Amino acid sequence: MATVPFIPPERREQVFPELSPAQIERISALGKKRRVAADERLVNQGDLNVPCFVVVSGQMEIVQPTPQGEQPIVTHEHGQFTGELNMLSGRSSLVCIRMKEAGEVIELDRNALQTLIQTDVELSGIFMRAFILRRLELIAHGFGDVVLVGSAHSPGTLGIKEFLTRNGHPYSYVDLDRDTGVQELLDRFHVRIDEIPVLICRGTTVLRNPTNREVADCLGLNAQIDESRIHDVAVIGAGPAGLAAAVYAASEGLDVLVIETMSPGGQAGSSSKIENYLGFPTGISGQELAGRAYTQAQKFGAQVLIARTAVKLACSKRPYAVQIDGGSSIPARSIVIATGAQYRKLPLENIERFEGIGIYYGATHIESQLCADEEVIVVGGGNSAGQAAVYLAESSRHVHMLIRSAGLAETMSRYLIRRIEENPRITLHANTEIEALDGQDRLDCVRWRNNRTGKVEVHNIRHLFVMTGASPNTGWLDGCVAMDDKGFIKTGPELLPEDLQKARWPLSRAPYLFETSLPGVLAVGDARAGNVKRVASAVGEGSISIHLVHKILAE
Repeated sequence: MATVPFIPPERREQVFPELSPAQIERISALGKKRRVAADERLVNQGDLNVPCFVVVSGQMEIVQPTPQGEQPIVTHEHGQFTGELNMLSGRSSLVCIRMKEAGEVIELDRNALQTLIQTDVELSGIFMRAFILRRLELIAHGFGDVVLVGSAHSPGTLGIKEFLTRNGHPYSYVDLDRDTGVQELLDRFHVRIDEIPVLICRGTTVLRNPTNREVADCLGLNAQIDESRIHDVAVIGAGPAGLAAAVYAASEGLDVLVIETMSPGGQAGSSSKIENYLGFPTGISGQELAGRAYTQAQKFGAQVLIARTAVKLACSKRPYAVQIDGGSSIPARSIVIATGAQYRKLPLENIERFEGIGIYYGATHIESQLCADEEVIVVGGGNSAGQAAVYLAESSRHVHMLIRSAGLAETMSRYLIRRIEENPRITLHANTEIEALDGQDRLDCVRWRNNRTGKVEVHNIRHLFVMTGASPNTGWLDGCVAMDDKGFIKTGPELLPEDLQKARWPLSRAPYLFETSLPGVLAVGDARAGNVKRVASAVGEGSISIHLVHKILAE
């Protein structure tokens, strides 16, 4: 029986279930039985593509390496199994596994485990639930393979926190300004204060102020790229539209590769709570929704590259190839562009200076902790801005919401407008724009102006959330597909005869609903011209695109 003190007893049976003899028998048909000796080490932290072990007899211990020695996490006995979400992706193991007591185990390699999860409904539910809950426990208690040393005064610290959190990677955080013993840690790894933030991977590799790609490489988030392999479909972007495409493509047997610049979820992933998404009457955070979809994609075998960016589309001949940063080229028989859009920066001279240390483009738990009991500003009149204002009002002293228009009725859902109007901790400033920012080491002061009355106000506010109109992430397409004057991709009925003539459309049929002016290349979600800026519509477009991909591949 697993004995983990930090898990409530009522939840322990789901986190560490005990399989029945019949279930073990079904598993043994896919795996291989072998004897294991006491103290035998089966997995080391950092190992890739580790197998799943089911304990037939003996005891197996899961431990986390620390500078002070190995810290026990849990002991598995008869009928229990190892693993968490990294089992599905083949990423490096976060923990070590060793035999505490000699016995017998069933070993399932990654392919056998995926076959089991995709074909056995009962065992799929047991394994998937356990893997998800175990990852949540690892995150909650910092049982990972990485330590982040940072400061609230360091803009890079927030960026790495967001990257690790939105990718669901457990980590420990050492606050340079608050935690004791920080200097000893810095001295041990020969780190200077001006090199913060620092990421320490598996107690050996030290990254000083790293990029997202450097973090991803250190943690082994991505598998090796095989440039000779032609995928059925390459999905560019892992927001709601891209994840939906990945789930449907992989579940229907297509070979799918997803390329994501930041982390799963896209712009929706930074939303504190989505309350108008079908099936979630109490709401769901964008990060949680993205995490579930990402896990589904992995369950069905989709390959996902994190912190890699598409820089060019080689579109002169088929199969097309997506060129990514670092020089790799990925050929595919069809391509789904789901690169979404990003919030436009305010036209202020020094805005980049305060990004991450006062200016934010998402309102999640991480950002809300930084501005607890303080005044904040939210700029924007769409649903994302409204959700942010309502969420931040729960922990902030007061929220000032600034919009350029006279009201919210044309840009925001009614339920959000009512919450804003009825919340005494939110003040709506219509016809208002920010004129200037000021501060030394971080944002300290904001000046805004009412464009109708001309009144200028100056406030000592240290936190500004920018959620203004979005610009599409389509610059990398470099003339391969027809776009409108704002850079959004034209598809299906949006394509005019002159667009097709200019693109030299080669087929007798017209482009499909979400197909671009380039045959076999589709665009969905916020990057598409005429899109409906709702999570549900993005998910719908992503799923429909795979129906069209099947037609394209059959041509």
